[in-house]
Amino acid sequence: MRATLIIVNHNGRHLLETSLPAAVAAAQAGDHAVTVADDGSTDDSLAYVANTFPEVTFLAGPKRGFGPTCNQAVEGAHSEAAVLLNSDVVVAPDFLPPLLHHLEDPDTFAVGPKFLNPDGSLTHALGNRTSGEWRGGLLSLHHETDPQRLTQACPQLYANGGAMAFRRDRWLELGGFDDLYHPFYWEDVDVGYRAWARGWRVMYEPASVVYHAQGQTIARLHGTPEVEMISARNAMLFAWKNLLDAGPFRRAVLAQARSTADDVLIASLPNRLRALLAAFAKLRAAARGRGQERRSRAVDDAEILRRGRGEAS
Repeated sequence: MRATLIIVNHNGRHLLETSLPAAVAAAQAGDHAVTVADDGSTDDSLAYVANTFPEVTFLAGPKRGFGPTCNQAVEGAHSEAAVLLNSDVVVAPDFLPPLLHHLEDPDTFAVGPKFLNPDGSLTHALGNRTSGEWRGGLLSLHHETDPQRLTQACPQLYANGGAMAFRRDRWLELGGFDDLYHPFYWEDVDVGYRAWARGWRVMYEPASVVYHAQGQTIARLHGTPEVEMISARNAMLFAWKNLLDAGPFRRAVLAQARSTADDVLIASLPNRLRALLAAFAKLRAAARGRGQERRSRAVDDAEILRRGRGEAS
C-alpha cells in the first residue's frame, strides 16, 4: 500500500528543518510520497522546501486553516493511504510500515502512532490510546500515559490529527475534517467518532513512534484565552452534532446549560458563556451535520465509546 505523507505548515520553516528530513527518509524507505500542505505562509518555507527537497510536493494556498488545508491535500493525493503530520512532529525512521499494515484491512479507517515527547518521555503526551465518556454534557477525552498500557496495538476512539494514517477512500467518504470546528481542535475527534459510527475501526499502534513538541504550532499563533474558548466551543458543537441518542442528548444539553449558568454566577475561567454564544453562531451548521450523521449512523453512541475502548458489546 502506497502512502502520501502530508505535513501541514504555516510559517513553520524552522520546524520543517527538523520534521521534513525525517519524513522524507521514512518515505524513501518505501514507494511513498511527501507533500507539504502550506496554509498561507509568509516566511521562506517554499524556498526551503524547493531548494532542499525538490522531490517534495509543495502545495501553496491562502490562509484557510488546518482542516481545509488537510482536506485539499488529501483530495489531491494519488495513493491508497494518507498520513497527516503536524510540522512539529518528527517521525521515527520505521514509523510507517506498522501503520500501513492496519490499513490493509478495509474495515479499518485510521491508525495512530505512539506519541512521545521530544525527550522520549510520556509525561503529558497526548494522542495515545484515546478514549472518551460523556460527562457534564460533553465528551471527556482521555489520553493514556501509563507505559504498561501502551505496549500493544488496540482500538482507540480517534487518531490524533498531529500524526494519523488513514485509508483515503474512507476519508473521502466521510468528507474529511468538518469545517464546523474551524480553526482548530476536535476535527480529529469528530472524524474518528463518525468512522466508528459507520462500523469502521480506529487503531493505536505502539510499534510506530513519533516525537511531538505538543502545542508549538497553535501557541505561536493564538493566545491561551482564545485557545480555551475555541476548544470549549468545539466540544459543545461536537455534542450537538454527534450525540444522537435522544435521552443522553437531552441530558447533555441540560448539563451544558447548568454549567454555563454556574460559570456566569461565579465568574470562573474559562467562561463557558463565551463558548456557548460562539457555538450558537454555528448552530445551523451543527444541525446540518447532525442530520447527515443520523442518515449514516450504524452504531449507537454508547457502543461507539465501548468499541473505542476496545470493549466487546
